[in-house]
Amino acid sequence: MTDKIAIIVDSGSDVPQTVLQQHANIKVVPLTVTFGSENYQDSVDITPDEFYTRLETSAQLPSTASPAPFAAQSKMQELFDEGYTHILGITIAGALSSTQQSFKLAAAEFPAGTVEVLDSRSVGIGSGLQATYALDLIASGVTFAELISKVEASINRSRVFFYIPTLEYLQAGGRIGRVAGLVGSVLKIKPVISCADDGVYYTVTKARSEAKAVGKMIAEAAQVAAGAQQVSIAVAHGHNPELLQRTCTQLEAATGRPVNYTGDVSPALGVHTGPGLVGITVQVAD
Repeated sequence: MTDKIAIIVDSGSDVPQTVLQQHANIKVVPLTVTFGSENYQDSVDITPDEFYTRLETSAQLPSTASPAPFAAQSKMQELFDEGYTHILGITIAGALSSTQQSFKLAAAEFPAGTVEVLDSRSVGIGSGLQATYALDLIASGVTFAELISKVEASINRSRVFFYIPTLEYLQAGGRIGRVAGLVGSVLKIKPVISCADDGVYYTVTKARSEAKAVGKMIAEAAQVAAGAQQVSIAVAHGHNPELLQRTCTQLEAATGRPVNYTGDVSPALGVHTGPGLVGITVQVAD
């Protein structure tokens, strides 16, 4: 019997909206965003534009919560009910969120070998492009075992980079990781961060201006792309469309490759990064 495979992700994976709209075999489990006593399903009850607008005027910083295992289990059951025989889950880094553990607990409720959950060891569009790659592989007719192997290989070779105007939100949310040494050093530092092999944030560079930070981020991304044949590139932003466009233009010039996808940073991630972020992912498939 031919494997009929579906994908399940968390909303922090920032799968491009165009991809979600074009594929019926993917479901998104939302994280929860909380402003005071008000809870919202990430990117369901509150859009990125609504979130960042509210963030600018909120007296209290919002918080996030990972989905409960039951929420992931419910989405998985929906996919099985729709006739899919196997499900691949892809989540943001387990080192940054308990979402991956929730997905694994949910997967354990189904027959062995029918659900596999992979830790992208990345976040945002970095995780989202792994799901996009998985959907392309499924369309090409791979088996479930081949899919898992190829996505794992891609996770090992792909990279994500983020320019963050301020560390205030990462620090407040406790997601600072190995970037902590920058806090309180020089207020005007413009950092570029990435995810290490274990998924934890670390500092790529400390720049004195936005232009230098973005330039360094583009140079790092171009270096990853230069050594690969099969590459997909995406750029995401947190309420900063002008910088998104400039970054795309400069990135295409630096790599000689098109930017395949652009998108928004989800509210669940925006809680920890604040407005103004621009991130680049280079997904390497070969």
